[in-house]
Amino acid sequence: MNIIENKNWTNKPEVTIIKKTEKVKQFAVALGKNGILSKHKAAFPTMLIVLKGEINFNIENQNHHFKTFDTYEIPVNVEHEVTGLMDENLFLLTQEL
Repeated sequence: MNIIENKNWTNKPEVTIIKKTEKVKQFAVALGKNGILSKHKAAFPTMLIVLKGEINFNIENQNHHFKTFDTYEIPVNVEHEVTGLMDENLFLLTQEL
């Protein structure tokens, strides 16, 4: 599978499931410029890795600017929101279930 092929890079997040087992869920999210993954909470420990572009990660009223290959551990049950800053933004999320 090539996770970057056939992406639309729109304002709506496009999610591609990469792997899902009893212990791990891994998926990629594509966003276009100013695209928003609206406020939500992660129910499981989640590692974010930016694969392409740049994103703004807003959590607990703090903005974090992440670029390609930056990583971040998303805390459980804390509301956050992601905004795409470049024309093409892609990040990988790995959840420990």
